[in-house]
Amino acid sequence: MFLCQPLLDVLIARGIEDVDSFIQAPSWCNLPDPHSIPGITKGVERVLAAVREKQRIAIHGDYDCDGVLATHILRSVLSSLGAQPRAHLPHRDEGYGLSSQAVHKFSQGGTDLLITVDNGINAQKEVLLAQRLGIDVLVIDHHRIQEQADTVAVWSPEFCGAGLAALFAWALARRADWGEKRLEHLLSGVSQYAAIASIADCVPLLDGTRALTRLGMSELARAEHCGVRELLRASCADPSRPDSNDLAFGVAPRINAAGRIDHPALALAVFEAARNEEAARRGVEVLNQLNLQRRQLVAAQFEELCAEISKPVPAGLVMYRKSCPKGIAGLVAAKCVERFSVPSIVLAPSPTPGLAVGSGRSVAGFDLVEGLGQFRGLFTRFGGHAQAVGLTMPIAHVETFAREFAAIAETLKLNGRREIQEDAELVLATAGKRFDEQLARPA
Repeated sequence: MFLCQPLLDVLIARGIEDVDSFIQAPSWCNLPDPHSIPGITKGVERVLAAVREKQRIAIHGDYDCDGVLATHILRSVLSSLGAQPRAHLPHRDEGYGLSSQAVHKFSQGGTDLLITVDNGINAQKEVLLAQRLGIDVLVIDHHRIQEQADTVAVWSPEFCGAGLAALFAWALARRADWGEKRLEHLLSGVSQYAAIASIADCVPLLDGTRALTRLGMSELARAEHCGVRELLRASCADPSRPDSNDLAFGVAPRINAAGRIDHPALALAVFEAARNEEAARRGVEVLNQLNLQRRQLVAAQFEELCAEISKPVPAGLVMYRKSCPKGIAGLVAAKCVERFSVPSIVLAPSPTPGLAVGSGRSVAGFDLVEGLGQFRGLFTRFGGHAQAVGLTMPIAHVETFAREFAAIAETLKLNGRREIQEDAELVLATAGKRFDEQLARPA
C-alpha cells in the first residue's frame, strides 16, 4: 500500500520495518506456533494424560479480567475434551495467587492435577506443598519471575494470561486431532477473550500478541456468545464494531468490577451464559451495578486521599487508608500517578489482622518490581510488572517503607512532567480524505 507520508513516518519512528505486513489484516496463519513457547509441549502432554485417565483437574485463576478470561478459556477447552475441571477464582480476601489454604482445599477435593493461570510462577512454597500432597502442578503465567516454582511452567512475558491460555488451548486441540473447522471455531472464541484481556492488562501489542488481539477483535464484532454480546451492548458505542477504547474503558472495567467489589465468579458467570440470553442479561446488569459502585468509591477515596497528602508531594508516594476497599487500591494509585506524576502505592487493611494489602502504579523510568525488590524484607509478598504491582506487608512497616520509598524515588530524579513524544510532523497540506481513511484503519 502507498501510505500517506506522515503515517509512514510514524510507523518507521516506532520501529516498524515491514510496513506492508504490519498494516495488512492478520490471518490465523500469523499466530505463533504455540509449541514455540517453553513448557507448552510438556504441559499439553500432562493435561491430555489427565483427561485420558479421568483424573480430577482443578484450575486456579485470578480475580482480575485477565485471570477470569484465562480460567474460562481453560475450563471450556478441557470440558470439550471430556474432562470435568473445577475452576477456582480467589476472592480478594484470599490474596493474590496460589495460597496454602487453596492447596489444602484442592487436596481435600481429591485433585490430581492443578493448573494455575495468570499466577503461580513465583508460588514456590505453595507448589511444593501441593506436590507433597500428591498434586501435580502446571503453571501458566506471564508475570515477572522472582522465585520460580519447580514444576512444569508455560511462561512468556509477551502474552497476558488469557493469551497464553488461548495458545495452550489451541495446542491441546491440535494434539487431540481436532478437525480444521472445529479448530477455527475454537480460535474464534479464545481469541475474543485474549483480545479483551490483552488490552485490559496493557500488554504491548507486538508480533504474536498483536495478531491474536486483532483477530480477536474482528471475531468480537460477530460474536454469537450471549454473554459477550450483552457485555458489548452495555459497553460499546457501536457493539457491531468494538474498538480498543471500548474494551479498555467499557468491557474490562465491568469484568474487573466483580473482583474489586464482590467476587470474580460473578464475571465468570457471564461467560458461562453462552446460549442463555436471560442469564447473560442478568449477569451483565450485575456487572453494570458493580462498575457504577466501583467508580463512585474510587472518586470518593481519591478526593479524601488528596486532602491528606503532604506538600510538596513526595517523589514516591505511599498512602495507607483504613477506609479504602482493597479492591480499588490499584485504581486509586493510578489516579495518583495521573495527578501527581510520581510512582504511587495505596495500601488498605488486609483481612488478616496487622497486615496491609495494596497495589502500586508507576511512571516511565521507574520499574516497580525492581524498585520494591530493595524492600523485600518488609513485605509478606509482592509481585507484578514494571508498571503495576501488588503487595502485602505488616502495617507496622508502612511508615518506614513510605519514607524509604520516597527517598529512593528522589535519588532517581524522575521527570514528573508529561512530555509529548512526537513521531512525525503533519503538514496540513497532506491531510485530507485519503489521510483520514488511512488513519482510521485498524492498527
